[in-house]
Amino acid sequence: MSKATTLLIAACAAVVAGASGARGQSDFVNWESPHVHPIDLTPDRGLLLAVNTADNRLEVFDVTRSGPPVKAGSVSVGLDPVSVRARSNTEAWVVNHISDSVSIVDLTTMRVVRTLAAGDEPCDVVFAGKRAFVSASQLNQVLVFSLVSPQSPPTVVAIAGEDPRALATDGTRVYAAVFESGNGTTILGQSVVSGAANPYPGRPNPPPNAGTLFSPPMSAGLPSAPPVGLIVKKVGGQWVDDNGHAWTGAVTWDLHDHDVAIIDAASLSVTYATGLMNANMAIAAGPAGQVTVVGTDATNHIRFEPNVQGTFVRSVMARFNPASPGAVSITDLNPHLTYATASIPEPMRNLSVADPRAVVWNAGGTRGYVAGMGSNDVSVFDGSGARVGQVQDVAFGPTGLVLDESRARLYVIGKFGATVAVVDTASLTLSHVTPFYDPTPASISTGRQYFYGAHLTSGLGQAGCAACHIDGRTDHLAWDLGNPAGTVKPFNQNCNGGLGGLGTCEDWHPMKGPMTTQTLVGITGTEPLHWRGDREDLGMFNAAFMSLQGRSAPLEPGQISAVEDFVASLTPPPNPNRNLDGSLKTSLGNGNPANGAVLFQTVPFDGGVLTCVSCHALPTGSSPIVISGQALLESQSMKVPQLRNMHEKSGFSRSPQSNRGFGFIHDGSSATLVEFLQSPVFRFATDPSVALQQRRDLEAFMFSFSTQTHAAVGAQTTVESPSPPAPQQALLGSMISMAQSQAVGLVVKGRVGGIVRGYVYSNIGGGAFRPDRNSEATLSPAQLLSLAGPGSELTYTVVPAGSEVRIGIDRDSDGFFDRTEMDVCADPANENSYPGDPRNPDRNGDGAITPTDIAVFINLWTQSVSSGLLSADYDGSGTVDPVDIAAFINAWLGALRGMCG
Repeated sequence: MSKATTLLIAACAAVVAGASGARGQSDFVNWESPHVHPIDLTPDRGLLLAVNTADNRLEVFDVTRSGPPVKAGSVSVGLDPVSVRARSNTEAWVVNHISDSVSIVDLTTMRVVRTLAAGDEPCDVVFAGKRAFVSASQLNQVLVFSLVSPQSPPTVVAIAGEDPRALATDGTRVYAAVFESGNGTTILGQSVVSGAANPYPGRPNPPPNAGTLFSPPMSAGLPSAPPVGLIVKKVGGQWVDDNGHAWTGAVTWDLHDHDVAIIDAASLSVTYATGLMNANMAIAAGPAGQVTVVGTDATNHIRFEPNVQGTFVRSVMARFNPASPGAVSITDLNPHLTYATASIPEPMRNLSVADPRAVVWNAGGTRGYVAGMGSNDVSVFDGSGARVGQVQDVAFGPTGLVLDESRARLYVIGKFGATVAVVDTASLTLSHVTPFYDPTPASISTGRQYFYGAHLTSGLGQAGCAACHIDGRTDHLAWDLGNPAGTVKPFNQNCNGGLGGLGTCEDWHPMKGPMTTQTLVGITGTEPLHWRGDREDLGMFNAAFMSLQGRSAPLEPGQISAVEDFVASLTPPPNPNRNLDGSLKTSLGNGNPANGAVLFQTVPFDGGVLTCVSCHALPTGSSPIVISGQALLESQSMKVPQLRNMHEKSGFSRSPQSNRGFGFIHDGSSATLVEFLQSPVFRFATDPSVALQQRRDLEAFMFSFSTQTHAAVGAQTTVESPSPPAPQQALLGSMISMAQSQAVGLVVKGRVGGIVRGYVYSNIGGGAFRPDRNSEATLSPAQLLSLAGPGSELTYTVVPAGSEVRIGIDRDSDGFFDRTEMDVCADPANENSYPGDPRNPDRNGDGAITPTDIAVFINLWTQSVSSGLLSADYDGSGTVDPVDIAAFINAWLGALRGMCG
């Protein structure tokens, strides 16, 4: 082969690979699911297990040898796996956040043998005794499965707290960290602050925050501030404001502030540890009888943006003995920070731990490690909790740690960079980094570094955007980020949307009062932004990098654009309150969502004139309208917000045991939507019982808002027989029916004939499954089902419409299907590797692995040695040498045995 021919083939191959690989974001949906326990070791320390959230897989590495982890397998699981635990050397449980399932994986054969339903948005799993404990975060439950018969319905342990996620166990107890536990703060509504409970002379609203004055002082000529609500914090049994004045008589409820649920593994009784922090992100049990939690705490009880600039969040570690959980030790993970200033020099800033997401201790409890997702580092602590070291830039977005003391190795998974890093614990140096395949579009990865990267975006290095918008969502707190030293911004938006009789919209006063943190998921397209609509678009928040986060300058135009692109990718997950086919239920709690939808769209509740949908346009519940404060019986104008996350904001109750301190509307002062709908602005039926039911039906509908993700997406079942039980048959029929209508995609994964296979449902020609070999004929649903059996289990998964080909049969979206590539040892996770690639064992390109390929390769190798060409440089070393023959024959043997890929 001439040099010109070789170059021509290479050029053509590059064009083909480049064209087929140039895909956008249309086949990738970003739910930004949070990692909880994304990495683990088998008990014999032989296999390292890591979730590949973006690619819906479990990656398996051999770590028995020195050097970097060596890939041993890759197993398709559910959508967005976030945790993995090795039950034994041969079995792992993978928790799939969007699929609401647990995949049980046989590590010997690298296949899913069973799929368990695990409630809404499960997060973690641990094993104690003969039971598996799975946290179902949105249900506020821990599900307990029998390891003897895991297919049996689980026992439900109710958790009195919002969003239990991370789990740990010492064998006799299971510990569930409550992610959204709150921090002992709550809200007093505007009318309460203006009323008799106000402890200040003259009952001023807003009250002062520095003696009898405001700090910072009010700007000269600034109009009187609008009356607003007030955040108070429980201190020593009293509810006090940031000026030290007590409002205890105004708070008729209490917050239990449960941070860790302590579950007796035998009796399943539950007690709690309290007073730790706001967001309990990761937990470790033991050693030395200690439970450790890391996460963040917030200073939202301090009013006004200049007073919290750069200092509004802390990264903390809390430790307690489960025998006496009331005695809690809390340590700031950043002892070098005094929080006296909003910024420090860069070398000091780079020492800060931000967004801690993992903690692990050695067996003696003398050394602990904490991963900072927002600081890209791992910090080291001694047995007392004092920081003694740090490994910087260990990974992009480190979220999981696992320690192998016998080899002096710490394994770190980088969520945003799709890597497994190896840290030498003796020298605290990074020894190896092993990447794995990541289909995440570059626009998402680029924006993440400015959204999460606290060293890049804050003055102290501990607070990125994600400090409050956790995982792009919310911290479920209210903040008063007004500024008495600010200026009035003239109103410039669509006032009342042309709806008559609602009054004039107010200019935006800089002292705006408490506002709850809004989710950024799905917010793009609902502009203008902020509760008051005073930000035209996301780019207008660039100033907050300085005024709030303490950065010395705003982001560059390209950087803020990257943040906007990332936020635009954030997609709401399926709403669990809808039926599988996306339709509304007729019963949810005390209400009827289907009836609520009719009321929402047809009955003029608002002043007896406007329907709900007049302002809250479907499907988001938002509109580009700012409503006059007069129309809302408020003191300032408010934006019409989206309603797609209402079901995630419940938990505030006016009871002695409230899960949250903040609820609905702009300042969180409505405990429930039913309470909000009791406002005088709304006109319901004159019969009180009918009116109550109308409110409940409306609430049920708002808890059931559709999202950009179809309700069925993620649904999974593993078929173990060609004749599955009737309920499973019915589920398969529903999946196929929805895929036939193109509402969703449907993929099937499993081992058939001993090798990994994938199939995608296509509605063309009456409907059939396309296999992952380009040349193979389609299979009817019955033909595919007939392939299921012991050792050949098939897992059916509903995926977003448009993503099924990538997820099911063409992992790298290069047009060459996965099995087609694996048959000739091309890499299905590399768009630049394909059949015909010069490094494929199918050297003569006939689609088969035969001895002829060896002869062709050796002939090519001989020519390359004599001509100086590198076309036979099989190992990519840059030199044609005998090692290339050995590498080729090894790959050829692997291909012959069906081992590659």
